Amino acid sequence: MANLLRKVNKKATLITGVIAGLLFCIPVLFFISDAEYRNSWLIYLGSFLFFITIWIHTLRDSRKRAHNESTIALIFASHMATLLGIVVACIGSFILLSIMIPGYLTSANPDHVLSGEPANIVEDRTEGLSFQVFLAATFINFSVGSFSAIILSFAAKKNQKKDQRDPAPLHQHGVE
Repeated sequence: MANLLRKVNKKATLITGVIAGLLFCIPVLFFISDAEYRNSWLIYLGSFLFFITIWIHTLRDSRKRAHNESTIALIFASHMATLLGIVVACIGSFILLSIMIPGYLTSANPDHVLSGEPANIVEDRTEGLSFQVFLAATFINFSVGSFSAIILSFAAKKNQKKDQRDPAPLHQHGVE
């Protein structure tokens, strides 16, 4: 496992993941406080902030490596930041839901539920509020983080013809 993470800047990845997760939670805080379906754009604003954070991390990581690092190594490092950010976003969203919705964990009917939702929304104890928040915290954030990692890893590379470096995390030449 240590060999797999040898080209990942662990400190920068940890900081980026925490910042991305917390930036996602800021608009979610406002969405939960005024839980109406017409305010769903706030969740997507959180995912956009997540996207921008991963975007900046990928560019900074590429610049630190003189824009000449293996694209696979950059993609892997950006995906590590994305996954860490998703974990922080899910934990933060759960804490926000638990604090801001009385009875979220204990009562059969929480006091604060989503209103104004369409008829075809997934029903749960919060009328789809939890579903929307956790869907964005996981799938949407993974999608935008992966998109950012893949596109920028190739776009930021100076030498587009060939990887000069060892693509460390995924390919080992001559290893027993």
